[in-house]
Amino acid sequence: MKKVVVCLLALNMAITGTAALAAEEKQVIVTVNGEEILQEELDNMVSTLSSRMTQYGIDATDESIVEVIESAALEELVDDRLLTQDMTAQDCYTMTEEEEEAIAGAAQASWENLKEESGYTLEYMENYYRNALASEKYEEWLMKGEPDITESEIQEAYEQRVEESREMYAEGVSAFETAMAVGREVWYRPSGYRAILQIMLAAQGEDDDARLASVKEKTDDIYDRLKQGESFEDLIREYGEDASFENESFFTTGYQVHRDSILWEDAFVEAAFGDDMQEAGDYSEPVVFGDQVHILYYLKDVPEGAVELSEDLAEALRGEIYVEKANVKMEERLVQLKEAAEIVYTEE
Repeated sequence: MKKVVVCLLALNMAITGTAALAAEEKQVIVTVNGEEILQEELDNMVSTLSSRMTQYGIDATDESIVEVIESAALEELVDDRLLTQDMTAQDCYTMTEEEEEAIAGAAQASWENLKEESGYTLEYMENYYRNALASEKYEEWLMKGEPDITESEIQEAYEQRVEESREMYAEGVSAFETAMAVGREVWYRPSGYRAILQIMLAAQGEDDDARLASVKEKTDDIYDRLKQGESFEDLIREYGEDASFENESFFTTGYQVHRDSILWEDAFVEAAFGDDMQEAGDYSEPVVFGDQVHILYYLKDVPEGAVELSEDLAEALRGEIYVEKANVKMEERLVQLKEAAEIVYTEE
């Protein structure tokens, strides 16, 4: 939850090691209430933002893009300096003995893990964690006196997210699955999904026939016991080699498969919707995928609609709403700080 100003301030720390500020000839580009911001800092910030742009497929060497990056980098540096000054004024950097011990412990552990690769000093890591804790204190100061987030606010945020997801994904399976794959929030599931369980068996052989033959004794026993009424879930526990089922909750959710799924191999989708998989409770003939033989089970249809607002999800939403409000508070504070600040840019 405490991530509002940490991101901005930590970004600046991450790109401005102490060595970068040790240039023999300091070139000042702007002063903020008398504090200097150097060209080295701007160069490092530009480099960081350019790398980020490149990761998103944007040509960071384009002249118009370079201008945007340089302007954004300078604005971030000024904002960071204003926030750091304000944090100091609000005593956010005043630490108790216990806090200093916690900072030292976290810094030591991180430094030991990173020093071989990063070249960061222990002092740098201590400053990093001190800055992060000060940022948390600053956020608490910004939010002091704010009323608690209400259940109605959580419900409203939930309904808004559900509606946004419904508009984007109700008719778009590929968009829905792409969003899920990259970790975006998805609050609405399209229709047409079914939950599939499977018994996966490691097989041997040069071709599909040989692989099926290598596990025939097992598959024959599985089908005999299914016909006698034994549950598919129990047979997964006995025979299955799919690590997903080591988590008991996966037995109730299974693999979520749609006829138009893009996340699964075509052969798996075809088997999940095969002629022998017409209704919940049906199971497939053995199917070869790579070096494994699979028996699929049609567990249930997954209903279209909104993700259930569970207690855990409500708490996650509470945290998101808090962060949104804190971001607004910080932006409002930045406006006040800029209006009162003396910011002097060096003429080129």
